[in-house]
Amino acid sequence: MGVHSHVMSFLDSEVLAALPPSPKSIHVRDLAHQLGLDGDGRRELREFLKKLSDSGRCERSHGQHYSRARNIGEVTGTLTLTARGFGFVALDGGGEDLYISGRNVGDSMHRDRVRVRIVQSGESDRREGVVTGVIEHGTRTFVGTLRVARHGTWLTPQDPRLPESVGVVDRGDARDGDRVAAEFVTYSDDPEGARARIIKVFGAEGPAAHETEVIVYDLGLPVSFRPESEAAAAAAKAPDKKTISRRHDLRKRPLVTIDPESARDFDDAVHAVALDAGGWTLTVAIADVSYYVLEGSALDEDARERGTSVYLPDRVLPMLPHALSSDLCSLRPLEDRLALVAEFDVGPNGEVGRYTLYEAVINSHARFTYERCAKLLGLRADDDAPTVDADPAFEALRPVLEAALHCTRALRAYRRRRGYLELDLPEPKILLNTNGEISDVVATERNEAHKLVEEAMLAANEVVARHFVASDRPAIFRVHDRPQEAAVLRFQAIAQAFEAPLQLKGAPSAGRLSNYLRTLEANPHKRILHQLLLRSMAQAAYNEEAGLHFGLGSPAYVHFTSPIRRYPDLIVHRLIKAELQREAWPDAEVLGTLADHCGRRERLAVDAERTVQDLYKALFLSKHIGEEFSGLVIGVTQLGLFVQLDEHLVEGMVSLGSMRDDVYVHDERANEYRGRRVGQRVGLGARVQIKVGSVDVTRRRVDFAFLALLAAAPGLPPTPPRAEPRKGRGSEPRKGRPPETRTDGLPDRKKRRGG
Repeated sequence: MGVHSHVMSFLDSEVLAALPPSPKSIHVRDLAHQLGLDGDGRRELREFLKKLSDSGRCERSHGQHYSRARNIGEVTGTLTLTARGFGFVALDGGGEDLYISGRNVGDSMHRDRVRVRIVQSGESDRREGVVTGVIEHGTRTFVGTLRVARHGTWLTPQDPRLPESVGVVDRGDARDGDRVAAEFVTYSDDPEGARARIIKVFGAEGPAAHETEVIVYDLGLPVSFRPESEAAAAAAKAPDKKTISRRHDLRKRPLVTIDPESARDFDDAVHAVALDAGGWTLTVAIADVSYYVLEGSALDEDARERGTSVYLPDRVLPMLPHALSSDLCSLRPLEDRLALVAEFDVGPNGEVGRYTLYEAVINSHARFTYERCAKLLGLRADDDAPTVDADPAFEALRPVLEAALHCTRALRAYRRRRGYLELDLPEPKILLNTNGEISDVVATERNEAHKLVEEAMLAANEVVARHFVASDRPAIFRVHDRPQEAAVLRFQAIAQAFEAPLQLKGAPSAGRLSNYLRTLEANPHKRILHQLLLRSMAQAAYNEEAGLHFGLGSPAYVHFTSPIRRYPDLIVHRLIKAELQREAWPDAEVLGTLADHCGRRERLAVDAERTVQDLYKALFLSKHIGEEFSGLVIGVTQLGLFVQLDEHLVEGMVSLGSMRDDVYVHDERANEYRGRRVGQRVGLGARVQIKVGSVDVTRRRVDFAFLALLAAAPGLPPTPPRAEPRKGRGSEPRKGRPPETRTDGLPDRKKRRGG
């Protein structure tokens, strides 16, 4: 009997009967043992419990611990509110988000972790939720305008998803009308309501650096370390001889770092050597941050609170103080550094064989930039052959880089045969001038030197995950679920309309999808199809149990290679050292709680990076108001079109009111607007000519005016020829009145970026 039939042979009631009542809980591993399921059956049981949790028939309390719900239909998750008052809860156990109407939000606030009772919508089969309590508040600081009046002093947050007014307990030197940063003292669920103290006063709207600071405070990101952390980092010293003597000495092994030109901290160093019998030995050395950041210390608490470094165009909000991140924990060239090493053999066909994990001391022999590495190996498109490096020290390291190149090519070929998702999407790069002002937004240039490093890191992460799975112990795994069936079906329908049908038999795999993407190489709509497929993917998450990483096609994956900037990597290092030093292994419950926390901090960091990037994009286009550009329609909503410019990776909205060459009606199913008079159809994937209309930098909103359709969306019949207007009365529009437009009943004042 198959595993799936083993699990599904249980009735819901049998599984629920085996669960203890809340607040007690049982780990899925123990529940599987109780039900007599093996390792594969345990994986199926976990999916089954997620479905029960989604429906509210059981409760996931933390990590992979489950219990019978205190209230049938009650679940937990993180609330995301919209500017219009309603919101969605991303469930802790995964699954489809719950819709929360404005009347059911209660006293919870944007980003709070909440308890929710599941209810059924009276209008459809859609599941909705009612917030019943706040578990953890998700917003610490915010930006608002101070109001001082006879009857009181209060703040009006600039984020419409926060309460309309927040009481002030300490305003310092701030005056009426000042834009300020404030820190919550109490929240909406407190008997006294939401109150805050002012911690910073901003001037009038300023340059990009100023507006970036506003965003950082508004998202509640920590901007400074506690004095104890700074003191501990400053007092940290290089390892002594006794510490070094206990480790593998790799200082004579010519490890090198390969990073961007702008990099200031170096997590990883690599070395490769070809084997006489074929294949290679690859060494990946990662900075041993856990030696300096001890569990429970002030440094650890600050790092845990942040969860990750945040990378903004003009600054970095680091997870660790500068004294560690850019010095003692950074693998700087020609300096002794402590490292945790994954060393493994790679066969000629790219399969990973023998591996070892150990503590070491290294001395990076050189710091290569991607550009210098690419030149030396002849990896740039404008180079016909490798270049001789003028520096003899770098030239001497050519054999190491050549071995690493061939080794990682074999690794990538093996992964391609195994199947992974190869999405080709350009990443925007903000270019700043010497004054810190934006000069352009371009696609990030990549060459095979980037892929060399990425492939080595992917292989090391998989080796560590494989080790944890073999030991059958919990850890912090990176899990990426298969896309939901509904999302794949939506993409298939659009791909069919784009005359690029996706044929799938059974559940999609990363390999099948990558084979499909390769068929799009000559398709003029490759760019939009890659974007749409990415949107259909599930979100990756951290979990204390191993699971599939769909995008990489990997049965198990961890983050091991960036402990300077990611807290989960630091935890993975501690787990490896706990085994090497025969120390106690953390409980699955503790790791599950950490995994959930790191996931929330990661999402906040991504939100910050995207928001600041949107700020710089708006600043860039504010210098081009009135200019014309061509672009691609990447989104169609009731309010208008979203267009990404061809020349710059910048997006803006074409409101329906600016489409004045016809009377357009929105066709949601066809992802298009259809003209009622002439029949012109403007839809997803169409190329259009636009003019930059207006830019609101503070709100990061860019409005384009529609000028012309350059190329129709794929699969659409050509636009019929425009009829000549009749001569005589009525042939010209009345003065002072724009041509008629239709907005499907949605007035202009409701237009918002993102729909």
